Amino acid sequence: MPNFLALLRHLPHAEVHGDPDVMVLDVASDSREVQPGWLFVAIRGEQFDGHDAIADAINSGATVVIGDLPLDKVRFKGPQLAIYVRVDDTRLALARIVHAILDEPSRGLRIYGVTGTNGKTTCATILEQLFTSVGLQAGFIGTTGIRYDGRSIEATHTTPHARALCEFFSDMKAHRTEVVSMEVSSHALDQYRVGGIDFAGAIFTNLTHDHLDYHGTMERYADAKKKLFDGLSPSAVAVVWGDDVHAAHMVRNCKARRIIRVGEQEHNNVRVCDVEVGAHGTRFTLVLPGKHVRDGDMEVHLATPLIGRFNVANAALCAVMAMQEGVKAADVKVAMQTVRGPAGRMERYALINGAVAVVDYAHTPDALQKALDVLREILPSRARLHVVFGCGGDRDAAKRPVMGAIAARLADEVWVTSDNPRTEDPGTIIDDIGIGIAQELKGEKAEWIHTISDRRAAIAAALDHARPHDIVLIAGKGHETVQVVGAERRHHSDVEEVARWNQSKRT
Repeated sequence: MPNFLALLRHLPHAEVHGDPDVMVLDVASDSREVQPGWLFVAIRGEQFDGHDAIADAINSGATVVIGDLPLDKVRFKGPQLAIYVRVDDTRLALARIVHAILDEPSRGLRIYGVTGTNGKTTCATILEQLFTSVGLQAGFIGTTGIRYDGRSIEATHTTPHARALCEFFSDMKAHRTEVVSMEVSSHALDQYRVGGIDFAGAIFTNLTHDHLDYHGTMERYADAKKKLFDGLSPSAVAVVWGDDVHAAHMVRNCKARRIIRVGEQEHNNVRVCDVEVGAHGTRFTLVLPGKHVRDGDMEVHLATPLIGRFNVANAALCAVMAMQEGVKAADVKVAMQTVRGPAGRMERYALINGAVAVVDYAHTPDALQKALDVLREILPSRARLHVVFGCGGDRDAAKRPVMGAIAARLADEVWVTSDNPRTEDPGTIIDDIGIGIAQELKGEKAEWIHTISDRRAAIAAALDHARPHDIVLIAGKGHETVQVVGAERRHHSDVEEVARWNQSKRT
């Protein structure tokens, strides 16, 4: 039970009204959860302003309230407000207070954050395997779940909220976890969900068009990602894909003493050379200057079963991070030969008709283009490349025509369908995608463009249409097992649909 005076050191520049010499039992940002002796943090959300619930929190027994309004603007009724603390950002305050009240649960764990538009899940998954391969007890937090000590918990967010993170960290330590690789989304950074975590290292993969419905501009999107690197301590390590135009911005003013740019271009600290891609995986060489790695000057030749040139970048970033943190190059080389990608990321399934289905989470223009480019590169001669995809409703509508144009340009057969339509009319979303297709085809009609709103039916139709050696990319949902239609969450798995189709053809 901490004294609020002790908690105040986590809130620099806070403006305190009242005597802070009181005990605080716990903290909440939902006034309905407040109990006597608790601290309440007023958060401004998209639908509700927590400052409007201050009176409810006080009536429920809150002894301390944190907000961002001046005291004379705070609206409350009932008992006199004993302690009010004004801060610049209540989300950051909440994260720091949660960590402090729960006795800094992330302390003692070496936590590695991965941010970027694409590749977060793959990199965090590879890191988890690299650390495990050398005997470390590794945990994982990301889109595909939370994992540690044989446990697997379904994820509700790519990056959980501060309270949930702290509870996971506490349980991880109780189960002897030593290192944690975690995805850090732009939403989480903007909302300070990871505030209070002293990251041992951070990886930046790339930045492309996504989430502009939330951030508004690419500049604000980039600034949100940059917060991960702004918060690194001098002892941390920052590893960035230096070929991305936003890499320099990410590490500008970063306090980490070890900042390593990895990429194929000459200006990078660690060069990626001799890249070979094929249907069975990738090969490449890392050229590592002695001042950037503990093992001295060397070339490290790596082979991985992950397909696609973009996975060269993911694997290279993780290899460099692991070596920075003490994993020997020889051990990285061995582990890379058997690493598996995350569920729903370029997962390949042989079809009974001789074609191949690939299930991938690609749901942004950049990710869809990369997936199609990868598959085009390994497509057998005279075979056709199909793509089944849609776009989410109530989300960034600007990417819909862009993705339509990419599909029309790079695929031989296009099947436009629903993703998670949510509260939007699926037909409207498909029409938006069609605008980009029409622009790419210059208005010409094409028999190889198909629109089937029902995703199950679209997948079945594409698989029916495929010939031996064709590749059918089913993009957008990857590992997900739910489709959101209106307010309803319906069970749907692209992987299960492929298996069901295969089974139906065997009988």
